[in-house]
Amino acid sequence: MNRRLMPILLAVVLPLLLAAVATFDGDAPESATPTFADLGTPSMPFVPNQQFLAATWFCAGVPAGGVDLGGSVTIANTADAPLLGELTVFTDAPEVAAAERDFEVPARSSVQFDLTELQPMGTFLSAMVEITGGGGFVEQQADHPDGSAVSPCSNSTSATWYFADNYTLGNSQEDLVITNPFPDDAILDVSFATDEAGVRSPPQLQGWAVAGHSVSVIDERYLAKDEAVLAITITATTGRVVAARSQQYLGERQGYSMSLGAPAGSTSWTFADGERGGDTVFERYSIYNLSGEQVEVQPAFLGFFSEEFTGVESIIIERNQVVSFNLADIPDLPEGLHGLVFESLTGAPIVVERAITRRTDEGFVTTVVRGVEDAFARPESGYLRWSMAIGTELAVEDVLVVLNLVNVDATVTVKALGPGGEVDVPGLSGLLLPANSVLRIAIPDLQAALGVPLVVTSTQPIIVERLLPRASDLRGRSGSVALPG
Repeated sequence: MNRRLMPILLAVVLPLLLAAVATFDGDAPESATPTFADLGTPSMPFVPNQQFLAATWFCAGVPAGGVDLGGSVTIANTADAPLLGELTVFTDAPEVAAAERDFEVPARSSVQFDLTELQPMGTFLSAMVEITGGGGFVEQQADHPDGSAVSPCSNSTSATWYFADNYTLGNSQEDLVITNPFPDDAILDVSFATDEAGVRSPPQLQGWAVAGHSVSVIDERYLAKDEAVLAITITATTGRVVAARSQQYLGERQGYSMSLGAPAGSTSWTFADGERGGDTVFERYSIYNLSGEQVEVQPAFLGFFSEEFTGVESIIIERNQVVSFNLADIPDLPEGLHGLVFESLTGAPIVVERAITRRTDEGFVTTVVRGVEDAFARPESGYLRWSMAIGTELAVEDVLVVLNLVNVDATVTVKALGPGGEVDVPGLSGLLLPANSVLRIAIPDLQAALGVPLVVTSTQPIIVERLLPRASDLRGRSGSVALPG
């Protein structure tokens, strides 16, 4: 057995064995129906709040093999004891073995690993982080000449992955980056959906093999071209994988993004970073119906009150199709900040991604973010704490975007991880966040708050997005969702 998978097996089997030993009293055991451990449905990345014998994180991947291409993985440790583990770097280079490295993260600290230094071969690299004893959380940064993009790493692999917003107009380039962290090959089927045609399953993308312990790239040669509204489903008929999307935008969109797909659908998706900004902000949502039945989806705006604006009508999406919801088509929507919730009224699963293009002094930049699924944005059981292993290296405005999910005022505090643990950032403690409103927070020019993990806490359930600088010499921001927990 591969030693990298041993902690995962122990985390599942050992608790069952311990439970069996604890209940043995020396007498003949009573008959019982054997059960298997339930690992749950894969979801968006989160910080586990349970005690695990080991924790494994799977990162989306980074581009490599060229000038200004690369990326890193950051492991944050908020505990009072060191974290030990192993980092594995997979590559798409043929017949090149995965690179391995043991690591230690000091207490109340973080470490960063440059993936191209650990594995110099390949055009895309991805990482698996195994932490002995659990604890900690992991994110990655992908570097590209058109900007850096941060993404939380996944808690699990999955047999299904979905992408709602895939844009291939204007020579924009998209690559699907598939990681198989297990020893056996995985077999994939890939299908496309649009807002008009039915599902397309190109023959060359059926039975796509991904070798064990490797990365496989499905590049633009195999993907639909000149599409403004396109959704993609990846299904592993054999094995489980991690699927991510690398996009270099050209034409009506500009910039670079690298993010995980959605391993499952949800009945609702919530977004914090919405903005109506006249001719400077263009906001579009792609809503993908995963089911074989028609779905009715209701968008609901949060963050403002207007007697003139009474909301929008629900959206009907035919089975296995994707539609575009463009805020430019809502003439009476008030300008300013807002949050948005998309609710499946029929209960069928959907996936929703947001693309925001913001104009800057030097042009415009697009960032694409998937929403927060129902389990993490439900007001009655939402999260009071959101974590980020990668903070901002620069003191800039509007780094954090916080949405209050309930109709009760909240106070928000931003903490920075340092030698003393999680310490309140001066000036960012007890910030008022009115009911159902949106708050943008700047990170001050303080050494203790820059280049370190950040944590946002609240007295009421919230969701947190962040807008990080793309690079010190590039205008515009790259958006991503923080880790709940």
